Amino acid sequence: MNPKIRYFGWSALSIEASAGNLFFDPFFREYCGARWYGLDDFAHANVVCITHGHEEHYLDTPAVVARSGADVVGTKAVCDYLRFRSRVPRERLHPVQPFEPVDVRGFGITTFRWQHRDINLWKALTKALFQGNATQLSWAWSSATNAPFYSDYTGFHVTLPGGLTVLNYNEGFNTKMTDAEIAEIGSRLRTDVLLAGMQLTFTEDVARGAAALDPRIVVLYAPHDHFHRMMGVSSSPWQEFKAAVERRLPKAKVIIAEPGTSIDAVTGEATRSPPALAAA
Repeated sequence: MNPKIRYFGWSALSIEASAGNLFFDPFFREYCGARWYGLDDFAHANVVCITHGHEEHYLDTPAVVARSGADVVGTKAVCDYLRFRSRVPRERLHPVQPFEPVDVRGFGITTFRWQHRDINLWKALTKALFQGNATQLSWAWSSATNAPFYSDYTGFHVTLPGGLTVLNYNEGFNTKMTDAEIAEIGSRLRTDVLLAGMQLTFTEDVARGAAALDPRIVVLYAPHDHFHRMMGVSSSPWQEFKAAVERRLPKAKVIIAEPGTSIDAVTGEATRSPPALAAA
């Protein structure tokens, strides 16, 4: 069978291939009023890749790793945090440096850095406290105390058995990433399938990033939709992101993934099954 990409909501995606099951940022708890899946849906992970240490990307990783026995690939900060806070055995942790490839359980993995949009955790904590916003206050405090918030922002390029490549840029397509920075990644890492977060008004940034990487298939996902609603901000319509990418890459297959979407990584055929749990 062809490898498949599955989307579980937030930034949680999986690659199902002959080597096993690789997950990015597994996250399943109820958060900002939404929940689609539970721990059992991540129990078959063989490899877990963590893009950065913000709580909605990280907090459920210890539970998934404990349940599945998966190996973890991430920055030294992420791996150290798992080692000392969650007692994950050292031999299952793979701290990596950008553009230094590793092979983990049959997956060829190369990382690269991307830049996050501006965010000031301590400013957010102060604002939430001043305004009496309990939800924002909980987020800011949890981010500061329960996750490696300071970790570098990491993208993953994965080579599957047979040579097909998948690149997860996560939420790095924004105004802070220059054309030269993205072009360097494109020149180093050939990409068949691009996984790209879409949010806020970074429509053209997603499109120019996709064009620089020149994939055959683009999977767009919304990593922070419910979180942004909690924060009182909105994003451009998802169809505008899709249309912008299609203008730059008219031959590519562009898919908007919702929780429960499965994509054939060779043909681009997408199907959707109802999530195990419904969004609130």
